[in-house]
Formats: sequence, structure tokens, C-alpha cells
Amino acid sequence: MNLHLPTLFLLAALSLSAPALGANAATLTGDSLQYLTAKDTVLLSMGQLQQPLMTHYLAPGQTLYSLARFYGLSVNELYFFNPGLSPQSMYYGMPVYIPLPPKAIRKYWMQDMRPGEYAPAYYMVRKGDTLYRIAKSYFNIPLEEMMARNGLLDHNLKPNQLLLIGWLSVEGVPDSLRKHVGGVLGERNAALQKLFIYQANQERIRESQGAAFWPKDLNMAADLLALHRTAKIGSVVSIHNPMSRRTVYAKVVGRIPDTAYKDDIVVVVSPQVAQLLGAIDPRFFVKVKYHR
Repeated sequence: MNLHLPTLFLLAALSLSAPALGANAATLTGDSLQYLTAKDTVLLSMGQLQQPLMTHYLAPGQTLYSLARFYGLSVNELYFFNPGLSPQSMYYGMPVYIPLPPKAIRKYWMQDMRPGEYAPAYYMVRKGDTLYRIAKSYFNIPLEEMMARNGLLDHNLKPNQLLLIGWLSVEGVPDSLRKHVGGVLGERNAALQKLFIYQANQERIRESQGAAFWPKDLNMAADLLALHRTAKIGSVVSIHNPMSRRTVYAKVVGRIPDTAYKDDIVVVVSPQVAQLLGAIDPRFFVKVKYHR
């Protein structure tokens, strides 16, 4: 998002107050040659997986492939965090959410950093946020440091207020900073995917489609787990949500009780699986691949 920050800010590389931005002050991020410039302001939020998300506003000449590559992602990972995104649905100014590894955000201005090589990153306060949560839980910044760099006299915050968190390199995010996209659940999903592929080489894969059910009161551990009617207990199933275009892998820990669910329910998933699949309603359509 191109916002002309004061020259003094660029020279000093530190501001005591956020620039005056409205909640809908979205223009474009970068240009056809650069996907991020020092004139841009990076807006941060926290995603469902408790990972910082950057909002990138598409500019003319930018493609999804190059955008993903610039931020150290694959196109499929870009789709995962942006349900409904496709080359056909793109338009200039469209917001695209980019998960950022914590190490990509330089939280302190160092002597080796030059103003023209970094864009400032701000977190936009949401209703219910506290300064302590933002500083300590979200970004691991000392409370006193957060107050000083933002010119705060107390802990009071207002919705849509911008807090300077750090800086992001205009060179993008190297994929070496990304062990796994999506934090702990993303790492678990990647591990289960490898196990699913290994099992696929050993046994025949079967496919089905129908309704998945996500009972919010289901007594499952905080893991990617599923109940299935015929899949081998202990095996891994692939669950694809066509609406969000997300695929999640889950470990089968039991059978679907016939007396509790109708026949059209093909899989019962833990809340963590539903979260990664982008499910909104307790019941949603999925395509399942499994081993029997």
C-alpha cells in the first residue's frame, strides 16, 4: 500500500506515532517491477493459526505465481490463506493475505539496515485487543518498547489504531525462513501429508465425497483427527474442501457412530481440522481420500 511517509521517518527509521490511516485506506502494494517498496506500509493482522498475516494489495503487472515466490510461498499455500483466490478472480487493489514467519519482521532497527530497503510494518488494533497481548503474545516485543516506539502514554487502545511493529525487507521473504507455513498446525499437517503419501505407495487409495461434520463439543485432543466409517484406524485421510480449496490431512482415530450421524456424513473432524479447512458451518461438503 503506497503511503508517502515523512522523509524524516525514512531517514531516522523510527517513528513515535503511526501515520494517519483509515481502516479502508487500501491502495496498491508495490508496482509492476517491485512487489514491495520502502514507500509501502505493511498492515499486519493475526490469522486463525496465530501467525502474522500481511495484507498485500495487488498492483498492475503482478501475478499470483510471482507474488507467492516473492514471499517464499507456493501458489497452493497462497490459495490456502485466500479461499476463492484464483487468476480469474484477481483485480487491482484486491487484498491478498500473506502469512509471515516471525523472523521476516525486523523488530528493531539495526545499523546495517538502510531506510530505502525496508517498509514499516504496522498492526491494526481490533476490538478486544490489549497492548499486552499485542506486544507479548503476538510479536514478543517488550511492553515498554512498544509504548516508546508508538508514543503511548498508557495502555489504552482504540480499534483501527496502528502500532509500529517493525520493518519488512523490500527484497521479500526468503523461503529459508519458512520451515512450515501455518505454525504448529501447519507443521503437523505437513507431517501427516508425508505419512499419507507413504501409505498411498503401500495400499490402494479410495475416494468418496459427501458431508463432513464438525461437532464443536466433540471430545478430541487438540490435533488433526477424524472419525471415518471404513478407513483403517491409525491411517491418514486426505480431506479437501472445494469451497476454500484447502486440503488437510487427519489421523483416523475411530469409527463414525451409526446411531449419532446420518449416512451422508462421510467424515467427522476435530475443530482443528475444520479450522484449517476454512469451515464456517458445522456441516460442509468435502472430498475424502483414504486407505482401507
